[in-house]
Amino acid sequence: MRSFVLDTNILFSSLLKDSTARKIILSDIFELFAPEFLFTEINKHKRTILDKTGLGKNNFEFLLLLLQSHVAVVSFREFSGFLNEAEALMKNIDLKDAPFIALAIKLEIPIWSNDLHFKKQNKVLSYTTDEIISNFIERSQ
Repeated sequence: MRSFVLDTNILFSSLLKDSTARKIILSDIFELFAPEFLFTEINKHKRTILDKTGLGKNNFEFLLLLLQSHVAVVSFREFSGFLNEAEALMKNIDLKDAPFIALAIKLEIPIWSNDLHFKKQNKVLSYTTDEIISNFIERSQ
């Protein structure tokens, strides 16, 4: 089974609308991993998501739990040894995304993100949702 580190923007967009990304996450065709802080970060933006979607609090929490059940959460302790390398790679790009790179290095898998700045580093492959579809879903059909 193909595996990816899930970036925050993919999960965020999955909460905003019934998107292709949501369908992919819920399909279990890929094994998805995320740093433990990903869901904490999403909860920080709960009010914005509720305002943009019109979801009630209970529906939001149910959907978040449903999506979370399809993502393996990895504690920072498990990939912190790769953070210095990841920070060096992301130093002139976007340091806040270094934990995603560190986790991808640790697991030796690519990142699923629609943030194109991940492609500016040369250690970890990254795929957008469109690339996931064209490279891994359409080919298998």
